[in-house]
Amino acid sequence: MTKNELAELMQTERSSLINYASYRLGNVDEAKDALQDVFLKIYTKLSDDTGSEVKNWRNYIFRSLSNLCASRLAEGGRRRLIPLDENIDIADHSTEIDEEEIKRITQLMKEIPEEQAEVIRLRIYGSNSFADVAEILSIPLPTVKSRFLYGLEKIRRAMKQTKH
Repeated sequence: MTKNELAELMQTERSSLINYASYRLGNVDEAKDALQDVFLKIYTKLSDDTGSEVKNWRNYIFRSLSNLCASRLAEGGRRRLIPLDENIDIADHSTEIDEEEIKRITQLMKEIPEEQAEVIRLRIYGSNSFADVAEILSIPLPTVKSRFLYGLEKIRRAMKQTKH
């Protein structure tokens, strides 16, 4: 993959990537920062080697973003800043994501096991197929489907309890 092809792919998938990261991190600005960091990391990797071992770049980007989000959540917001210099800024566009919805959904996701929440975020907010989610997380397809189903059932029950 060339750097231009990477930039085009990131631009094409930008909406799904930001949606996914927003619901993972609970904030659109954090999601944009995370996406920019992933882009720079992969862009730099392309400078160092061809990346020929990557079979599906879209899934590779989602896996990288998933890993970065997990690291950021584990750090509790502490991270080092990377100077951007003249690199391309793929996250410098407006998005139409409701911050209140993100907070509400993020809170619901905290009430279910993380492995179920991650599958739901990748499937719904990342616009990935079940097969892609399985590849991104390196788990079997039936496991992805069961985590998705059980996670949604738990969220549905939690929502019914809050209404009463």
